[in-house]
Amino acid sequence: MESGSIPDSFSPQLHLSYLKYTDRGEYYCVARNSLGTDRSGSHFLNVTYSPKNTHVWVSPQRDIREGSYANLSCISHAYPPPSRYIWYRIVGDQVVAKGHYQNLTFPSVGAQHAGQYYCIASNRLGSQSSLVSSLTVLYAPKNTSILARPSSVVDAGRPLTLTCSSQAYPAVDNFTWHRLTLDGGTVQSWATKSGPVFTFSEVSPGESGQYYCEAKNRIGAHSSPVLTVRVRGRLKVIALASAVGVSAGLITLTVAVMISKNMHRVDMETIEDVNKRPPVTPETICHESAEQTHPVRNGKMSDIPEEPDDLSDNSHPSIVPLMDAPPIKGVSGRCSASNLVSVHYSQMSSPDQVQVHNMPLRGESKARDSSRVVYTFLPQPQH
Repeated sequence: MESGSIPDSFSPQLHLSYLKYTDRGEYYCVARNSLGTDRSGSHFLNVTYSPKNTHVWVSPQRDIREGSYANLSCISHAYPPPSRYIWYRIVGDQVVAKGHYQNLTFPSVGAQHAGQYYCIASNRLGSQSSLVSSLTVLYAPKNTSILARPSSVVDAGRPLTLTCSSQAYPAVDNFTWHRLTLDGGTVQSWATKSGPVFTFSEVSPGESGQYYCEAKNRIGAHSSPVLTVRVRGRLKVIALASAVGVSAGLITLTVAVMISKNMHRVDMETIEDVNKRPPVTPETICHESAEQTHPVRNGKMSDIPEEPDDLSDNSHPSIVPLMDAPPIKGVSGRCSASNLVSVHYSQMSSPDQVQVHNMPLRGESKARDSSRVVYTFLPQPQH
């Protein structure tokens, strides 16, 4: 009970009809009469109750920077005092238990420790949960990087957007862009407070280089890794297309030359083969015909090669080659001057009616009568 007096009572008894936890404390009484006053000894009144006014106390109360000391205390009023504490952290949609002590201590607090916490204090009479309290950790920018859209390699005349991203608390309030030329020249810088985006509406080859950004807040600064931007000029694209066209033309020309050489080689080999062959004379033809050993047949000639099965067309008669004609009876190895061979062309549809007849020897020129044959005479060679 807070220090103070109870209104005067003419009764030697004190009645507390509804005892509250605030009634806990030290009590004494004072007696008065006309001759004086006297005070009694003190008596302490204990009131047992479950935890009350539970809350989280964050220390230090000033800014807590990354790497410094931080402590969270679970404060609760109870009698008997709380015998159990449980700490919880809210992570997204989940609640994670973090400890069972009255104090949650971070000797070197980091950005990953920042978040919302609450505690529950318990004794044998009950328990109570605190309200949610936030642990705020200040830190300089970190994980700074650059994203190029549509790509870090872009054609001249196209738009290019560079975005600088960084994690920091408080948020980054200043971005500075830097460019290193590819030839190792001076560094160019552009400072802007409007945001982390650096846009080229129409990028040119002269804007190729190595870019990086620097993010700052009141705690510190951090720079991103270097991003190399290459701008392809239109002339280079045209030159590349021309080179491809020239290469294709050279390949086509080479193939054509090789084909022409091969054809010329085949033609030369054909001419050489023809030149190597012996001259064809009537004597040679007659001699080769006499060397054949085919038996003389005056009847069917089904063994003579002929056109495939369909022989019903009267306009295409079967032809017996001169080399395959049977030799004339009584002829020696060399041809006689008057030897003639007849070739019989049949107009009949059956191949069995094809016949070869011997022509008269020794200058007899009268042909045998037939309405279905045509005779071809080989002239007598002139010596």
